[in-house]
Amino acid sequence: MLTEHEVLNRTSLTASLEVQGWQHLDAVLIAALATNFPVLLIGPHGTAKTLLVERLSHTLGLSFRHYNASLLNYDDLVGIPIPEEGNESLRFITTPGAIWDAEFVFFDEISRCRPDLQNKLFPIIHERRVVGMNLEQLRYRWAAMNPPTPDNADLDSPINDMYLGSEPLDPALTDRFPYVIPVPNWRDLSREDQRNLLTLRASASPNGTMESINIALTELIEACIERIPQVEEEVGEWLIDYLISVMGLLQRASLPQSPRRARMLVESIIAVHATRLVLEGEDVALEDSAELALLYGLPQNATDVPPSPASIVAIHRQAWEITSMMEDEVWRQILQEPDALKRILLGEELEMSDEDLSRLVTQALNIDESEVRQISLATAMFLHFRASHHLTPAAWEPLAKLAGRVLLPRQRTTTMVGTAPDMKLYNEIKPFALKRRTEGKLAELEVNFVLGGYPELWRQHNWKDALNQFRDDLKQFGVDEEVLS
Repeated sequence: MLTEHEVLNRTSLTASLEVQGWQHLDAVLIAALATNFPVLLIGPHGTAKTLLVERLSHTLGLSFRHYNASLLNYDDLVGIPIPEEGNESLRFITTPGAIWDAEFVFFDEISRCRPDLQNKLFPIIHERRVVGMNLEQLRYRWAAMNPPTPDNADLDSPINDMYLGSEPLDPALTDRFPYVIPVPNWRDLSREDQRNLLTLRASASPNGTMESINIALTELIEACIERIPQVEEEVGEWLIDYLISVMGLLQRASLPQSPRRARMLVESIIAVHATRLVLEGEDVALEDSAELALLYGLPQNATDVPPSPASIVAIHRQAWEITSMMEDEVWRQILQEPDALKRILLGEELEMSDEDLSRLVTQALNIDESEVRQISLATAMFLHFRASHHLTPAAWEPLAKLAGRVLLPRQRTTTMVGTAPDMKLYNEIKPFALKRRTEGKLAELEVNFVLGGYPELWRQHNWKDALNQFRDDLKQFGVDEEVLS
């Protein structure tokens, strides 16, 4: 038997199975094995989804069933039903492919499965039951699919970029998979992984003896199972507060989750962190484990327009910061206010330090990706804070840079020949600018805002709507004639 030290320092699980470029998923996959949680793998054809599952089941020595869901009939799962005497019950004549004695099942091409059959997979995946009977031996329920094609897809694009037969799963079915994992394609592999993939000799089984890999993986799973209750006791309560923040932020990002998903995410984070403690040692950060579980735990990963990893990481980091600060009474009051701008004003009212106010300012600048809105907010906040607070450079620098477009208007000459849309804009803006410039400091600031965005910003945004928003931002931060004088 391998010692615990040898298990902890073992090379990547996926690499040991000759699946290249999946090392970043090791902790998630092992956590799924330790918890028996269902897994949904999403990726283009040829990305080793089926290969990984087959090698995992073979390595673990489990009774395995591989079903192509696009061709599957219900009788393939349960066998042939035969009425018992009196027609009061059924018995099933099993076939070699029936599910009854399976320990590991894999539903490939699940997104091409008929809707009526998808419904019959629910109890198998979620409850390990079929036709009302428990599947006593079944442990692992994994599935795979190609990415669904978006409704607005460009049908003239290369056919390899889309899968016209792959439909989005019923959301209720997707919600039965705690792990929803986009897998790496060729372009996602490092050059080293690409070279390893191309130089591997074709083999029926992975490198190394099957027995040694089986022993290591079995010990690893057992070690993770033992560690999970310890992690839950240590961080479970804290993670509940974190998930409450995550759920709210996901809702605001149009990524709503079910209560079931919230509970599964807590359990997944605990399992992933326990696995990383076993794999990597005691110094692993819970924050990183939570990020990993969140990235590969959202059902929207299986939709035709999945969320970007960057947006999920941003939500995770904001939720982590919120939860970390909730122990402070002032921060608790601030963070209970959902409006980022009102948080700043409330922070002033509660006499927060300039350093903490600076943090709120930088957060507020990121609430809208629109450059127009960022310029509007930065100008209002710069004028509001310039004489009353000593913000940190991290806050002052973006404020000054963005507000400079308004406070330090550029001298410019624009050639109008051949730019009819720009000429139309100019003819709209000119009378407004001539009239307002002489009506006071506040009016002059508005003119600078409009002229500062001409013509680039107003080619994409309505300048009148942006001006009204600018006026609202100035008013919210108390910028008036007296402040400007």
